[in-house]
Amino acid sequence: MYIYKHHTSSDVIDLDPDTGRWAPVADADRPLVGALGVTYRDTYPIRGSYTEEDGKRYCMYWTKDRQFEFLPANQRPILICRRSPDGSTKMNDLGIRCTTEPAKYSDGRLRQGFSKFKLVDGAGHALFELTYNSDVYLQMAGADFTSASGFEDLGDWDFFVALKNAIDTLTDEASTGRIELRFSDDDTALIHGERISRDDLLYAESGSQCTRAGIWAVADDLRHFARFNQGEKLPRHQERDVQWVWCRDR
Repeated sequence: MYIYKHHTSSDVIDLDPDTGRWAPVADADRPLVGALGVTYRDTYPIRGSYTEEDGKRYCMYWTKDRQFEFLPANQRPILICRRSPDGSTKMNDLGIRCTTEPAKYSDGRLRQGFSKFKLVDGAGHALFELTYNSDVYLQMAGADFTSASGFEDLGDWDFFVALKNAIDTLTDEASTGRIELRFSDDDTALIHGERISRDDLLYAESGSQCTRAGIWAVADDLRHFARFNQGEKLPRHQERDVQWVWCRDR
């Protein structure tokens, strides 16, 4: 599988998660990375990212059969969750969680510029932990003055912050049953049991006029939908502005 270096969105490698072996991918051979945010990359050509700390590689990715895994250096993959055919999320361990905190020396003094990342299972047992130089990623984020900086956060630079954010989001999806709009490899999405082509979908924001009569669903939670007439103002959902997606006439 192809994964990219997390804080650069480039340097793509071809990883075999079963063996840990990898090979660099030539620029001419790699697909576009696309939007950042590995949590939602299960339908993208490149479904994960990696980082390197002290010469060791750490990876997170979606497998072809829609499993989200974390691969620590020189260890076996840790299964985080699975995507069901309907797009819902099933956690492998409902209690799994990540923590990040300032690192300390053995005598209790703060280790400036370093953080301690820990992955813990539902029983409270540590599955993985690492102390790493987090300040370098904080400086990268602070030095980004490109147009993308307006919607990026520290997780776009710091692999372990991104992993924590991903697990938090996936846990929320699993506990609430929330289903986001996602596209399969054939560029179709499953909405209310129907497979619909990307080209057949329309989008509109809360507050805008409905451009086509029919059933519209909330793009970040397809369980919620309503019928609107053309010209009708699309409402907010649960007291927040959302993106609506048209999916069928009736």
